[in-house]
Order: sequence, then C-alpha cells, then structure tokens
Amino acid sequence: MNAKIFLFVLSVSAVLYMLIIFAFTAGWNNLKSFSFSHRNPKTALSVVVAFRNEMLVLPKLLEAFLQQTYPDALLELILVDDHSTDKSKAVISEFIKKHKALKIRLLNADGNGKKAALHKGIVSAAGELIVTTDADCMPKKGWLSEIAVLYEENHPRLILGPVMYDREKSFLQKLFSLDFMSLVASGAGSAEIGLPFMGNAANMAFEKEIYLDAKTDVLNAGFASGDDIFFIHYVRRAFGRKAIAFIKNEETIVHTPPPENIKAFFAQRIRWGSKARGYSQPWAVIVSYTIFLFNFLLTASLILSLFVPWLIVIYVLFVVLKTLTDFPLLYAFSRFAGKQRLLFLVLPFEIIYPAYITFVAFRGLFPFAWKEREIVN
Repeated sequence: MNAKIFLFVLSVSAVLYMLIIFAFTAGWNNLKSFSFSHRNPKTALSVVVAFRNEMLVLPKLLEAFLQQTYPDALLELILVDDHSTDKSKAVISEFIKKHKALKIRLLNADGNGKKAALHKGIVSAAGELIVTTDADCMPKKGWLSEIAVLYEENHPRLILGPVMYDREKSFLQKLFSLDFMSLVASGAGSAEIGLPFMGNAANMAFEKEIYLDAKTDVLNAGFASGDDIFFIHYVRRAFGRKAIAFIKNEETIVHTPPPENIKAFFAQRIRWGSKARGYSQPWAVIVSYTIFLFNFLLTASLILSLFVPWLIVIYVLFVVLKTLTDFPLLYAFSRFAGKQRLLFLVLPFEIIYPAYITFVAFRGLFPFAWKEREIVN
C-alpha cells in the first residue's frame, strides 16, 4: 500500500470514527435522567446471579441484596453455582439460614459456563422481570426500585444499567476504569439514539418471556460468552429500536472491582472482544470494525514511522484528533458517574489505546482461558 492510499484509508476511517463518537455523545447528552417517582412498584422481580469461586465477594453482594428498598414480597434472589471448587455454596447456604424470610434460592448449573448458569436461573425464576448482576458487584439501595419504576412507567422490553469500576488503586487500574467508562458511555449513547448494540449483564433487566423466546439465539450463538450482547441484538431485531432503554440514574450505578493487573485486564477484554466476529446487526458491525480499523491504522502508522519518519507526525495529529473527539463524551459521562478525577489520564490513555485495541482484536481470534477453562470461539 503506497503512502497516498494509506493516508486516504486512515482519513476515511477517522471521519467514520468521529461520526460514530459524535452520535454516542449526542445520545448521552439527550438522555434524560430518570428520577424515582415514589410510586409503589407492582412488578415481581427475580435477581439472577451466576457465580464460580466467589466466596470472598458473595457476602457483600448478599448484604447489598438485604439492603434493597424493593418490597420483599415482590422479590427473589436466585444464585446459580457454575461448578465452584471453593466454599461459595457454603457461604450462601449460611446466609439463607439466617434470613429465612427472604426468597433466596441456590441452584446448580446444568452445563458449564456462565451462559448455562444464567439460563438455569432465568428459566427457574418466578418474576416477570429478570434483573442480572455479577457476584462481585455492589448495587445501591434503590437499584431495583428505580429499575422497576422505569419499567412500569415507560415499558421498555430491556433495560441497560450503568456499571462502573470502583476503588481503583494503581495507575493502571485508573486507566482500566477510564477505558470501561468509555464503553459504558458509548453503549448508553447508542441506545438513546435508537441503535443499541452494547451492554453489560452486570446490570441488566428484561422480561422473562422475551428471554425464553430468544434463548435459542442467545445460547447457540457459537460463543462461550456474549449472551448479554447477543440478547441485546435479538431484542433490537424482534421489537425495534425503542424497545431498549438505558437508565440514567446515579442510584442504579452498579460498582465492580477493576481487574487486579494487566494480565487480568487483557484476559477480560480479549473475552469481550472475541464476540465481535459474531455480530450480525449492521450498526454493531459498523461500529466495531470502524473502531478497529481506525486504531489498527494508527498503530500501523506508529510502527511504520520507524522506517518512514514523517509518519510519526501523522500518528500524533490523528491521536490529537481522536482525543478531541472522545473527550466530550468522557467528560459528560464522568460527571454522571462521579469519575472526573480520571480525566487527567485521557491523554496517556489515548496514546496507548490504538495499540491496545489492535492487540485485543487479533488475540481474540485464538483460544484463551477464562475461569480456569480454555475458551475456543
């Protein structure tokens, strides 16, 4: 590829990238905050959590469930064990004994993997509305009440909630948090403009009936994970662009610990990125491949500058352009999430981001391990 063609393709990918991020930003800025109206909710909720070897974090989640303001009569918690080898089940059993008045069920997954465990919990649920989260997550007291009221007032078929890293200690963990914040903000903005394509099962609510109709699509998507993303795509196809809503309310933010180190971070991101090959929704394909192409070409320009020195100027100019494009969305979302202190990391984040995305995309093409299991997609 000669220099003119390379610069042309890079410029076109940059323009497409800018348009996509501008759309996300407009969506987030147009998304209205949802305030709890203090009505008495009437919807039966089932919170489903799949876990594997989480004995250290489960007590905190169980305590958070105990503190929920949602009426006990309308609420149940279903915990599904994905073949744990630690004392996770014993922790839960002891909690159930102490709180017999609460509706808490402990189930064993029939198959292997989080997807199968969630499936077991959802089909066993008694509630009309299913809410999913992870064992290492910490929701606030009004989490379920806010979700239920949004569902009853606006009747979305699927509700996406905000998930944020919390208690970041190291410089790397702060970078991880900024990266995660960009993902959540993009998913929220895209949902608001009627093009939902991304969300996180750590904070998601949906009608059980819809899941039962979609389970073949979700379970047989050909990927070991990604049930949340493929389910979003299913709901978008089946019920239209307005069937999915993002709940913009600080009380519904679910916090989760950041990856402990760079190895854990890449393992998580590779698992997430590996699903992109299974996307069939046009908008999801356009977004994922545009972001990959732009960042791949930026990485290529940096590497090629070792042989063609003037390309370093091109790299710097386009990184600056990317930073100016990304910052408004990061700034707006950081104010909502209370993460403004991370904004000083935007520039170093933007410098390393192209190489990181390129590596994750290519690494996701090969088998990888997750939860002590080899994953082959």
